[in-house]
Amino acid sequence: MHIEITNNDTQQRVHDELRQLRSGDRVHCTDVGQFLFCKRLLEQWRWSDVLLLMMDDQKQVLKQFKYKPPAHDEIPRERLLKDQEQVVHALEKVFAHCQKVGLKVVSFSDGLVVVPLDLAEDPMALCSAVALGVNDYETYTTFAEQLD
Repeated sequence: MHIEITNNDTQQRVHDELRQLRSGDRVHCTDVGQFLFCKRLLEQWRWSDVLLLMMDDQKQVLKQFKYKPPAHDEIPRERLLKDQEQVVHALEKVFAHCQKVGLKVVSFSDGLVVVPLDLAEDPMALCSAVALGVNDYETYTTFAEQLD
């Protein structure tokens, strides 16, 4: 899959679009500024499995970028702690927003679903169309799964 980033796209939209990418996806840009912004995000997120292409009007590749991690495999502990703090802060903002708009995040089966607060206690609602599954990109696990 690939996404097209135009020079009219806002930085927030570009950020949101890039967050939806999966391993092996491509990003096509026609604007140098957008290309550099995308490159900076991919470097910041250390996503080595996404190809960024800058293309001209005839769809010819002018530049390409794919993040290459540093030669050493180990990420410094300070960087991991900073990333962990940022993730916790982002999750807390998401959960605060859920509370504000009346949604509940529920552990269901081996993943997470989001349901309206008044339906969170109903087991049938958790497996219905009203429950939206959360794509956790295989980062969410339960304690029981950790013991296996």
